[in-house]
Amino acid sequence: MPYRLIHGRIRTVLKPVAWVLLAGVPLACVSDDSAGTRPGDAAALAAEPAPETADSAGDNQKYYDVDCSQVDESGNKVCITDRETYVGWRTFHATCHACHGQNAVGSSFAPSLLKDIPKERFVDVVTNGFTGQIGVMPAWGENPNVKDFIDELYAYQQARADGVLLPGRPKRKD
Repeated sequence: MPYRLIHGRIRTVLKPVAWVLLAGVPLACVSDDSAGTRPGDAAALAAEPAPETADSAGDNQKYYDVDCSQVDESGNKVCITDRETYVGWRTFHATCHACHGQNAVGSSFAPSLLKDIPKERFVDVVTNGFTGQIGVMPAWGENPNVKDFIDELYAYQQARADGVLLPGRPKRKD
């Protein structure tokens, strides 16, 4: 059989199986209309200009303190972070990584977070959710495991986006 025909049949069979498997993924990857997101919101949100932030205004405010100049006994670089960035890493890997991938690099159904995102936009999307071209980001505004750590999540996301924080588990400054 030609490759395309086999590939098409495999995709036809596996796609419903993948959706069934994803049904077991935590609520980080699916949502309903009660989350405040509706199809079409993505286009409206994408068309809005991004609000000006301290970074876009030229203040270059950093929300994190990261030092990756340390080396462990094996010769590998080790990143040491402030408490907020470390808590952001823990929160991200407890909730967000199921969709956005390990170290915020993205997946087939959630985007990479390794880009500069204005803080106001980040807080809005995490709190109220978002409907994109591929999937739905649920609203986390009522979840105390996320809403109470939005600033910490943003510090982690910005450190990763700026390329300052290396992938992997950072160490926390004491």
